[in-house]
Amino acid sequence: MSDKAPKTDFSGQEASETKVVEEETLVELRHLLIGPVEDQVDRIQERLDDTEVRSKEVGNILPRAIAKRSSEDDALASALSPTIVHALRFSIRHNLKSLADALFPVIGPAIRKAISEALRGMVQSLNEAMDKSFSLKGLKWRIEAYRTGKSFSEIMLLHSIVYRVEQLFLIHRKTGLLLRHLVTDETEFQDADMVSGMLTAIRDFVADSFRVDEREGLESIHVGELNVWIEHGPDAILAVVIRGTAPAALRSVMKETLEKVHLEFGDLLESFDGDTGSFEPTTPILEKCLVSQYREDKKKASPLLVAALGLFAVVLSTWIWFSLKAHFRWLDLLTALNGAEGIVITRAERDDGNYVIRGLRDSLALNPVDLVIQAGIDPEQVTFYWTPYQALSDTIGQKRAVMVLGPPDSVKLTLRQGILTAEGESSAEWLAEAQKTAKTIAGISVFDTSGLKITDKEQIQAFQDYLRRLRMEKGIVITSSGIENGKFFIAGLLDPLAAKPSEILPSTKLHESNVTLSWEPYQSGDISIILKRAMKSLTPPKTINLEVRDDCLVVSGAASNDWLVEMRRWIRTMPGNPCLDDDKVVNLDIVAMNNLRESIESENILFVADTVTPARGQLENMEKIAQEIRELTDLSKKLSSPVRIVIVGHTDRSGSEERNKKLSQFRADRIFEFFLSRGIQSNVFSLEAVGPTQPYTTENSEPGREKNRRVSFRISSL
Repeated sequence: MSDKAPKTDFSGQEASETKVVEEETLVELRHLLIGPVEDQVDRIQERLDDTEVRSKEVGNILPRAIAKRSSEDDALASALSPTIVHALRFSIRHNLKSLADALFPVIGPAIRKAISEALRGMVQSLNEAMDKSFSLKGLKWRIEAYRTGKSFSEIMLLHSIVYRVEQLFLIHRKTGLLLRHLVTDETEFQDADMVSGMLTAIRDFVADSFRVDEREGLESIHVGELNVWIEHGPDAILAVVIRGTAPAALRSVMKETLEKVHLEFGDLLESFDGDTGSFEPTTPILEKCLVSQYREDKKKASPLLVAALGLFAVVLSTWIWFSLKAHFRWLDLLTALNGAEGIVITRAERDDGNYVIRGLRDSLALNPVDLVIQAGIDPEQVTFYWTPYQALSDTIGQKRAVMVLGPPDSVKLTLRQGILTAEGESSAEWLAEAQKTAKTIAGISVFDTSGLKITDKEQIQAFQDYLRRLRMEKGIVITSSGIENGKFFIAGLLDPLAAKPSEILPSTKLHESNVTLSWEPYQSGDISIILKRAMKSLTPPKTINLEVRDDCLVVSGAASNDWLVEMRRWIRTMPGNPCLDDDKVVNLDIVAMNNLRESIESENILFVADTVTPARGQLENMEKIAQEIRELTDLSKKLSSPVRIVIVGHTDRSGSEERNKKLSQFRADRIFEFFLSRGIQSNVFSLEAVGPTQPYTTENSEPGREKNRRVSFRISSL
């Protein structure tokens, strides 16, 4: 244990404090330099995150931006147009009532203005006709028209109808309260609020009983000599009490009055709180409905007016006649086009007085212009836009078959329900070509040639027989055949070892000049052709027999290992992986190897007693054994079947066991060295010394002991 106390590191503490001071200085400097910018960025970020602020800012500048952009060009209008159209369509589809209520004060005047513009021309023409009338009544009415400042036609209509509007009621639609009530001076009337309540009750009864739409309701009530006409608005209802028969034009006056009330007092109607005094200013507007008209004595109509009206009727009838006639011609044309095979009308319309027809047309269909002329229409007034297609009707399909197949005059083609029938006489060449082509024609599923007579039938039959014979031959594959340019042709694949088609041809009734043969060489996988190829390529020895049995190449007999290996390798190169049965074939090299093995193992090399010297005459035997061993090792390498030859040394029983053991070892070594001197590799041998333990024979006599003084051989496979 150390006695030294730990020291305090004041230098490190001072450095830390200095670092803190420097960091605070940097923070303050960063705040001074970047602080204002960060504040601005924060404010900008707050504005971007606050949707209310952004909406208010955009709302402030949007009107000026739209006004400025609109004054420059039409780009803004073009961009907003699809959105406005989509919004109107959405409003019409989902809330038609709100849009109708908003447009109510505008649509009525616009429609009436358009109608008045159309009628103004007719009224003007009537004025021109009446200007030529010099009847007393006509002069009187003209004076009245001049005095009142009205047109002559209005004065004429005024004296032809009698009616008087006696009372007028303006009723709030939602509350049913009476807003204004006007009455003519000479009319006696009941309590207006009671009448208003009665009308409201009747209207509600009709609406509840008959379940009419909210915008619809009771339009008129007949009470004795009085008629009550009612017009409905979004927020108010106008009802007038009429004595006599009022013209339909009064309805227009009532609608116009009600629309004007909604236009000028719409806000008051929507926010009505029961104070009817606010609607007193509507009196000048409502007084226009308090009108009356009286009939004067009937007098004879002006002949000039009758003539003018008659002429107008004649002109109108003539115009209607010609219009109907043109319309019926147009309908007749469409009927004819729709009934024509190969023509399908998808759209037909009129454009600036001309006719436009779109659809599908087969190129073999009738010419549409011919149908236009037959309908009595000027072809210049009809424009066609056709999309090509192929019709599948029998008539069009038959025309197409005739055009594509080009039959001779002696052949008649008929198409019915997809079956094309050929009748008559034709050449075999046309028939063969037609059978190939007919399958490609739209609308034809079957080509029936049973009714067709072939003029060269014998040659066709002979050609068919020839084809059947070739198809039966092994090694011949026909890929195409037929008649071309008046000659028969056959093309296909031909194995060089197959029968020659040109040698078969003379046996038929066909002439060689009328048949064209075209063959591509190939190797057939048929087992009989493989047998022929094996006999030619492998050159089997006479000891081998090759035959085909149950679609299998059977090899029997005996052959060398080299030939058998070559045969097995060759069979694997044949197409179709043919079957090979070589279980019964004998490998001559294996037989020779087994014979050598038996011969070597049967040999013994004898030695002189108590020596390693071979006995007399054994040297020749040793040479013979060495030669056999060389042949055995060569065959083992060839057959890839290595062997091990054990040289076993033996002695007779004379002498001690130890001496006999060594002597038998020396004898084995002596034979081993001899074999090495004859060029045999040492790795095929192994040595074994057994002494007298494995005698060849008994030792009852000297000849028996001589046979036990030996070296024997034992061979095994590795």
